Amino acid sequence: MLSETLSSATAAVAAEAGPTLPSTPGLGGGDVLNMGVSMLFVVAIIVLLGWLYSRSRFVGSGSSDAINVVATRALGPKERLLIVEVADQQLLVGMTATAVQTLHVFDKPIVIDKQPNAPAGFANRLRAAVQEIGK
Repeated sequence: MLSETLSSATAAVAAEAGPTLPSTPGLGGGDVLNMGVSMLFVVAIIVLLGWLYSRSRFVGSGSSDAINVVATRALGPKERLLIVEVADQQLLVGMTATAVQTLHVFDKPIVIDKQPNAPAGFANRLRAAVQEIGK
C-alpha cells in the first residue's frame, strides 16, 4: 500500500513538472584523454609535414654544385655582400631587398681561412658557451 502511494505521488509530481529533456552525458576522463591524444597526433603530423617541406630538394632552388656562396656579410637588415663562385670565378655581389648587382669580378680566387676550432651551428656554439662557463 505504501509503495502504491509513493508511486502515485511520484507520477503526480512528474506530471506537474512537464516534459523532461533527455539527459546528455558529460565528458568523462576517457573522452578528454582521447581528444588530447588526437590533437597531439594532428600537431605532430603538421610539424612532420613542415619538416619534410623544408628538407625537400624539389622545393625552391635546391642545392647546386655550379654556384657556391663562399662568404656572406650582412650590412643591414636587408642588405648583404656575397662572394659567389661560378664556373671557377669569384664575384662580389651586392644584394638588397629589391636588387642584386655584381660589384666586382676577382681575377684570382680569394682564399678564406676558416678557423679550425670555430663552432659551426647553434648546437656547437651552445656547447662551447656552456664549456666556457664551466671553466
